[in-house]
Amino acid sequence: MKKAFNKFRKLVLAYRRLRDAIFSQRWIRFGVIGTAATFSYFALGILFVDLLHMPVLIGNGLAYIISFAVSYAGQSRWTFRARDSDTRMLPKFAIAQAIGFCLNSFIIGVAVKWGFSYIVSMLLAVAIVPVIVYFICKFWVFKRREENEQN
Repeated sequence: MKKAFNKFRKLVLAYRRLRDAIFSQRWIRFGVIGTAATFSYFALGILFVDLLHMPVLIGNGLAYIISFAVSYAGQSRWTFRARDSDTRMLPKFAIAQAIGFCLNSFIIGVAVKWGFSYIVSMLLAVAIVPVIVYFICKFWVFKRREENEQN
């Protein structure tokens, strides 16, 4: 019994080391939070547009705005571990998200106009927009204040 417990304990410790090593990478944390925010955005978009029959850009915009809270909380606190004030970061994050929203809406609008379904258009947008938003967040929104003052 003690041998089995020790093996289990070693397995748990190995799992924790692997998990910590993986999640120590900022881009992976960004992906996890982005996936959660994207899932909420995607699910709400489907709800608003396909099930509630809202106009595409209105339902899409509402879904994007609601998923904003998930994204900001996770990205500021866990991904970038920002210590700066929300009064400084939140407006920048809102601008980054507005850029992402405009790009997202443009991609979806063009793709739907070209005959793609809303779902396919959303998949295209969620493959492109997060990459751009990551770099905006990394180099502008959550850039440490001391780095800004040195430059």
